[in-house]
Amino acid sequence: MTDTTMRERFIEWLTETDCNIFGCEAGSYYITVIRIHKNKDFDYLYCQRQYHGTGIERGVKLEYAGIYCKRDGLVYDSQYNIHELRDDGNRSNETLREGLKQRVRQAVDTVIGNDRRNLRITHLSIERDHNDMVYFQRYTAPSKAREAYLSSEHDDGYKFTFGCHYNPANWTEDSLLEYILNPTEYSAAEAAAYIDSHQEDMLTDFMQSDMIASEYTSILENPQYPIHRVKRIMAAVGATSAKMVTVTIRKNDIELTFKTEADQFRRDCVSHYSDWSIVAKDRREFERLFGHYADYTPDEILRITYARSVLYQAEEEKIERELVKGA
Repeated sequence: MTDTTMRERFIEWLTETDCNIFGCEAGSYYITVIRIHKNKDFDYLYCQRQYHGTGIERGVKLEYAGIYCKRDGLVYDSQYNIHELRDDGNRSNETLREGLKQRVRQAVDTVIGNDRRNLRITHLSIERDHNDMVYFQRYTAPSKAREAYLSSEHDDGYKFTFGCHYNPANWTEDSLLEYILNPTEYSAAEAAAYIDSHQEDMLTDFMQSDMIASEYTSILENPQYPIHRVKRIMAAVGATSAKMVTVTIRKNDIELTFKTEADQFRRDCVSHYSDWSIVAKDRREFERLFGHYADYTPDEILRITYARSVLYQAEEEKIERELVKGA
């Protein structure tokens, strides 16, 4: 029996007969599928795959194989044993839940519309953990503002976009079947329930975005923050394919030039760069001058060069060079 004939027989058995048992031979094994009635809309499918051998094979288990929906004629949550009998695409349990998540999140985002005025509340209740908000303002907001600033192409302020955090609970037997029958209606009910029960969570998102925006503004308004140097260095080195660069620093009134790996300048150093990326010969000189376990900071970097090109030059050194030229 060809695969096409086998699939045709299986689909005909599902859709056009009342028989609860389907069997067919497929190469080296025999497939038996049993249909168990769930309700007027669904049957559960169980499958037994019995391989031909030299002896008698007994005790082969019937395994769960999928859910047949009588309304649309499709098989959902199809398991391995019936893939070759019915290929309806990816309608697995995981795919269905992911689809539900995306539907609900989109629906909630549409209702809120990135506007806190669409919430029913304007203040958090006293039951909300005040310490969590204080911690966020003191530590998380500065970190997120820094991340947003370093990743932004244009320094025009922090842009917040509301995003729903809905995640579906694990299916119950009935909820899965309900979703299969009417995903639009089920998703709408989940979205309405989420909006009703997560007012304070959503307001918290807006309030925390205000904290991040405030920190972001502070960065833009203070050109002396070291983060501006870090961003210029990241942009300069990130625009090249260099693996090694030459760096000149001024530390403790001592100038030193050395070769080091370029990758560390393509990411946020937070506060300093390690000497571990410096080539061995230069690192020994670095440690002789500045001590073992020493590091260097963005404001100590005078210039970074690659293949005779200056990638980055500190503003202070630019001014000094201009004064020398003028003299």
